[in-house]
Amino acid sequence: MTDPSWLDTFKSSLKSQSATWFVGLLMAILAGFSSPLTESIKSALNRADSRTHHYEELATEVGHYIFEAELIVDFIENGWATQETLPELIEDYNQSASTLRKKEFVNEAWVQKYWGEEQVIQYQNFMKVMRTAENALRALNDEIIAVGMAKTKSSIDRKQADEALKTMKPAVESVREKGRLFLTSLG
Repeated sequence: MTDPSWLDTFKSSLKSQSATWFVGLLMAILAGFSSPLTESIKSALNRADSRTHHYEELATEVGHYIFEAELIVDFIENGWATQETLPELIEDYNQSASTLRKKEFVNEAWVQKYWGEEQVIQYQNFMKVMRTAENALRALNDEIIAVGMAKTKSSIDRKQADEALKTMKPAVESVREKGRLFLTSLG
């Protein structure tokens, strides 16, 4: 037997180490792409987390407003809007309406950023009917002030309440419908 030549030794070593070199090369290539890949994954996760957070906040604010608007209609319709109940009722309603109105353009920007144009239209429709409901309630401002603030009356005048309810009830029903459509479109 003859001693293997240098070339034969090199070929044998190359064959036995080729798998090791291949894995090393593959790891080096992946390491070059791992930072952008990791950043892309982190960005997608942060976006999903922000989207969930904004959805929960919007759903809470919209739901709270709908509840307060329906509660006012119930109290006026049933004659429960008295000196004792009206101040807190109106304060809670105004607070929920103010929360939505103050953040209207911020909320619209969130909806545009995280969902899209169709959902922006749904949001704008909701805000439009919300303003309609607010205007319908304003028809009773003098009565609300007389009962809840000035306390010159014990309750809202039944005739004026019935007249205002003709526009308030459909407006609040529309708020509920558009609010549900808007929130469903975000899902």
